[in-house]
Amino acid sequence: MNLLREYIREILAESKLSGRTIKGVLNLLDGYADNTWIFFDTETTGMHPKNSQITEVGAVAVNPNEWASDASILGEFNEKIKLEQETLNKIEQERDHGVEDGGARKKMSVTDILSMTRYGETKGKYSGEAEVLDRFLEWMQTFSNPLLVAQNARFDMKFINVRSGGKVPKYPVLDTQELMKNYLVPLLKTQTQAEEGDLAAQELLDKLYINRGNWGYHSVSMGVVSKAYGIDVEGWHNALVDVKMMMEMYKSVVDTIRQGLEVDISAEQGKDLAKQKKRQKRKKRR
Repeated sequence: MNLLREYIREILAESKLSGRTIKGVLNLLDGYADNTWIFFDTETTGMHPKNSQITEVGAVAVNPNEWASDASILGEFNEKIKLEQETLNKIEQERDHGVEDGGARKKMSVTDILSMTRYGETKGKYSGEAEVLDRFLEWMQTFSNPLLVAQNARFDMKFINVRSGGKVPKYPVLDTQELMKNYLVPLLKTQTQAEEGDLAAQELLDKLYINRGNWGYHSVSMGVVSKAYGIDVEGWHNALVDVKMMMEMYKSVVDTIRQGLEVDISAEQGKDLAKQKKRQKRKKRR
């Protein structure tokens, strides 16, 4: 597992998003103009690749310089994966004994997850996990200089690398969730706090706000952000649908960030960093 952490750290280092200015992060993104951007998503039966499997892989390859229209799409990949015996055994066990309480938040059963991702609703060929992952990796390698783009990329990269037996090439990776956390939200907060205010920024920020009883936060969930931008979220949690939603969300988010090119967001970034350090200290004490 240490090797896996080093692998993920290395592939994400080239596209490290934290600590940059607005101009700096836009320069970083523009620096990938010669790459083939491969937006991808996985659906899984759980959170941990050692005891959960992938059930679907969806991806779209695009030329980043010309992808405002369908003509710029270079290829698509979408395959379903049949359930392994271990997964079937878990489903049977959950039916017989229920799901153990996961603490403050009730753990979802495998059956719940499969229902949420609409597993089995689409007819067609369902292949073995190893077979599908091999085909996906071969498909990626048919494109020139790939850049992998995913929402919460660490999760998907870890799953694909572990479940494929470490076969994923060391391509650069862009995490749309980190982009929004480190730039979109700090930008909107800075704009709303300006002396003259910014009604458009406040409206978008309000749409990202999630209220959890006595506390709340600004979400960078793909569903929440897409809905805030008026992007269709019907069919969410289907890999290929999620990929196409992610592409539209990314374009909208980057357009917002470009409009804030001259805004200094360092104060809001500093507040967020301080919060992260506090959370890390609390975790260490537990």
